[in-house]
Amino acid sequence: MRIAPLDGLNETEHAPSVVASYGLGLDSTVMIARWLADPSSRDFELSELALVCAMTGHESQATISAVTRLILPMLTAHSVRLIQVARSQRRTTRAGAGVVVLDDSRSPSRLYADGVYTLGHEMISAATLPQLGGKRLCSVHAKGDALDPVIARITKGRPYRHAVGFEADERSRSDKDRLHDTALRTGWYPLQDWGWTRRDCSQYAMELLAEDIPKSCCGFCPFAMSSAAGRDQVIARYRREPLLAADALFLEYVARSINPSQTLIVGSSLADLITGAGLQEADALFQTRLDTCEWSLYEVRRVVRPGKDGGRGITARSLRVMATGTRGNMAEQLAAQPGQRVRGPDGIVRHILRDRSAGRTDHLFVAAPSGPQSKQRSGFEQWWQEATGEGLF
Repeated sequence: MRIAPLDGLNETEHAPSVVASYGLGLDSTVMIARWLADPSSRDFELSELALVCAMTGHESQATISAVTRLILPMLTAHSVRLIQVARSQRRTTRAGAGVVVLDDSRSPSRLYADGVYTLGHEMISAATLPQLGGKRLCSVHAKGDALDPVIARITKGRPYRHAVGFEADERSRSDKDRLHDTALRTGWYPLQDWGWTRRDCSQYAMELLAEDIPKSCCGFCPFAMSSAAGRDQVIARYRREPLLAADALFLEYVARSINPSQTLIVGSSLADLITGAGLQEADALFQTRLDTCEWSLYEVRRVVRPGKDGGRGITARSLRVMATGTRGNMAEQLAAQPGQRVRGPDGIVRHILRDRSAGRTDHLFVAAPSGPQSKQRSGFEQWWQEATGEGLF
C-alpha cells in the first residue's frame, strides 16, 4: 500500500504560531506541562500550539508509560494538538515523501512509539551504529527528517516559533539550533528563558506530577552509555526491560560482525557491560534471537584512503551479501571460504584474507544475522586496485 506524503494530517487546522518538538523526555515534557499548568509561563493561547513528535522506535516502556499516563490526559483536557509521525523509509523529502502521520489529535489516547521505519532498521541495513560526537546524524535522520516536512506543512508558510526543550546547561545545543532559523522559523528555548536546569525540571515534575519522567532515548543510544553514571542508569533500565537490552545487543552484534571495532561503548562493548552486570535474562533473549533469525554470509572489504596534504583520510567499504539461510547453513558456507579462520575476542568467527595492520586494506568473510545490504562506495574498486595491486573485480 502506497502512503501519500503526510497523509493523515488534519488539514482543517489553522497554522500554529508555536510549534514544540516533543521528544518524550524530561526536559520537553516539563516545558509542555508547565505551559498547561501555569498560564503565566506562556505568552500564547494553547489553541495556537502544536506539538510534533517523531517516533524513532526502541523507546523504553517506562518512558512510554509515564507520558501516556501523565501527559496525554493533560493534552486532552486542554485540547492541545499532538502530531505523531515516523519515517516509512530511510530517506525522506522536503515534500514529505517517506513520512507517515501516525496520529494528529487534540485528544490523544496513546503513543505510537513503535514507529514504522525505525532507527534500528537504518542501523541494521547499513551494518553500523550511532556515532558519538559530530552532528548526531542518528537524530537528524530519525527525527529531523521526519519533523521538518510536517512542520512546513502545518505552518502553511507563516512565521512560527519553534520551541525546543534545551535546558539552561545546554547553551551549545541551542546555539547550534539557531543556525537553522529562517525568515519563518525562530528557535525558542523556554527552559533557558526560565533558567531551568535538568535538576529544576526533575523537581518540577515531582511537584506537579508526583513522579519523575524517565530519560527518553533509544535502547542502544551510545550517548546514554558514554559515562559511568549513564551506564549505571542503562543497566537499571535493562534490568526492568530485558527485551530492550536484547535488541541493543543484537544491533551491536550485527555491526561488530562486519567491523570488529564497532561497539556501543568506547573501549569496551555493550556485550561486556551486560555480562558484567549479570543480566542473564537479556542475554538469553539475545541468544534466542541469534538462533532463530535468518543469517547471511558476507564478504567485507575496506580500504583506507590517505587524506590530501597529510589531512585525515577516509575508510571506504564494500559489503556483499553472498548467501542467506539458517545460522547453521551460513556457518557451513563460511567454513568453505578462503582465508585464515579466526575467532575474535568478541567470539565471532571470521575468515581473514587481508588485515589492515599489515597495510591499508581489510578483506574478510563472516556469517551474521541478515539485514545489512550489499553496498560499496563509488570509486571503491579503483581504490582497492591501487591499494592491493589486484585487478578489478
